Amino acid sequence: MKKFFRRLLIVFPAVMIFLTVAIVGAAVQIFDGHGECETGDFAPIKTAKERAMQRARLDAQKKAGVYLKSFSRSVNATITDEEISAVTNNIIEIVGNVNYESKIFQLTDQTTAIVVVATLKARIDPEGIYDFIKRDDKQKVTIVQQNDNLQDAIQRNDKQFDNLVEQYKRASTQVEREQILNQLTEADRDFLANEKFEAGLKRYYAGDYNGAIKLYDEALNFGEYAMAYNNRGVAYSGLNQNERAIADYNRAIQLSPNFVMAYNNRGVAYDDLGQYKQAIQDYDKAIQFAPNYAAAYVNRGYAYNNLQQYKQAIDDYNRAINLNPNLPEAYNNRGLAYDNLGNYEQAIRDYDQAIRLNPNNPETYTNRGNVYQRLKDYNRAIQDHSKAIQLNPNFAEAYNNRGINYKGLKQYDRAIADYNKALALNPNYANAYFNRGFAYALSGKYKQAIADLNKYLQFDPNDAASYQVRGACYEALGDNAKAQADFAKAKQLGYKG
Repeated sequence: MKKFFRRLLIVFPAVMIFLTVAIVGAAVQIFDGHGECETGDFAPIKTAKERAMQRARLDAQKKAGVYLKSFSRSVNATITDEEISAVTNNIIEIVGNVNYESKIFQLTDQTTAIVVVATLKARIDPEGIYDFIKRDDKQKVTIVQQNDNLQDAIQRNDKQFDNLVEQYKRASTQVEREQILNQLTEADRDFLANEKFEAGLKRYYAGDYNGAIKLYDEALNFGEYAMAYNNRGVAYSGLNQNERAIADYNRAIQLSPNFVMAYNNRGVAYDDLGQYKQAIQDYDKAIQFAPNYAAAYVNRGYAYNNLQQYKQAIDDYNRAINLNPNLPEAYNNRGLAYDNLGNYEQAIRDYDQAIRLNPNNPETYTNRGNVYQRLKDYNRAIQDHSKAIQLNPNFAEAYNNRGINYKGLKQYDRAIADYNKALALNPNYANAYFNRGFAYALSGKYKQAIADLNKYLQFDPNDAASYQVRGACYEALGDNAKAQADFAKAKQLGYKG
C-alpha cells in the first residue's frame, strides 16, 4: 500500500507554543511611543527625525510586548520572550501621523543641544498570538530568528550612533570630526538598511514573499549585507525557488564565512531539492561553528533518514534532544527513523512526546497514525488522521492515509470518499489514485479501478503492484488477454505477491 511520511525541517532554532484556550474577542490595544534624537552637524534634522521615530516605535513595541505577554498568560498560552518580540514587532501598527517637535536644552553657559522628539500611537491586536500559533513550525522559527537578528542589528546600530555622536563632540580637530562624520554616514546607511529589513520581515510574516524580496532588494541598494541575502533566500524558499535561495545563501556565506544560519538554511534548500549529501555538508559546517545548535542536528538527521542511514539519523536526533529536550521536531523525526527500522513501539513513544510538546501539529498525528496502520490498529489510526484533518482541513495526505485504514476495516465506501477528498485537494496525488483504484477493485467496481490504476501508472509506469491489481480487474471482467499481459508485466517487474 502506498504510504506517506511527513518530516519537519527547521530553518532556525526551534521554539514552542502551547494553546489550551481559544482566544476570542480580545480588544485591540493602543500604546504611546516616545523617542528622542539630538540633531546637529553630526545628525541632520532628517536623520534625527528618522531615529527619533524608530526609538518611539521601539518604545511602543516594548510596552505592547509586556501587555501581550500578560495577555498570553490569561489565555493559558505559554510563549517565550523571543516569540513575544517576534509577534509584537510584526503585528504592531502605527496609528495616524507621527508628531515631531524640537526642544532646546541648555547644557552649559555657552552650549545648547537641539533634540528632536517623536511621539506616536500604535495599535496591536492580541489575537495575533493565535495567528502565530496556527503557523507551521518551520515558519514560526524562521520568523523568531529573523526578528532576533534584526533587533540585535538595530540595537548595535543605535549604540554605535550614540558612541559616534559622543566622539564627535569630544573631537579636538577638524580631521577627527571628518573621520567621525564618515563613520556616521555609514551608520546611517546601516540604519536605513535595517528599516528595509524590518519592513521585509513584516511582509514575510504576512505571507507576501515577493513583497519581502523587493524590500530586501532595496536593502541591498545600501550595501552588501549577509543578513539581506540570507533573509531573501528564506523568502525565495517560501516560493519554492530553492535554486535562487541557494544563490543568496552562497553570497551570505561569502560575506560572512561563519554565518551559521546561512549554512543551515542552504542545507534545508538542498534537502528540498533532494540533494541530501550536499545538505549534510552544510549542516556539518553549521555544527562546526555552533556545536550546540540543536536545529542543525535535527536537519542533518532528516538528511540521513532520506539516505536510509537511520542509525546516524537517530544519533543526531538524540544529540538534538540532549541539547533541547523540548524540541518536538526532534521527537517527530526520530519517530520516523524508528518507524523505518520497524521499531514501532519506540516510534509511537516519540510521536506521543512530540504531541505533548506541540498538540497542534497535524503532521505528527498523521505519522503516528501511519504506525498504528502498520500495526493493524485501524481505529486508532483513523482517530489520529481525523485529528490531523481537524487541525488542517486541507491536509490531502491525512485523507489518503485515513482512507487506507477504512480499507483495512473493509469500509470501502468511506475509503473511497477519503481518496476523493485527497484528489480534490491535490489532483496530482499519485498514491491516492492507486489507493482508490485498489478500493474500487476490492468493492467490485472494476472499471473504475482500472481507470484509477491507468492514471497511477502514468506517474509510475514501473509499479508491479499496479499491473497485478489491474490484471485481476481485467480477469474479473473476463478480459483474459489483458489480464495475462498485466500479470506477466507485474512478474517481469518483480511482483511476488
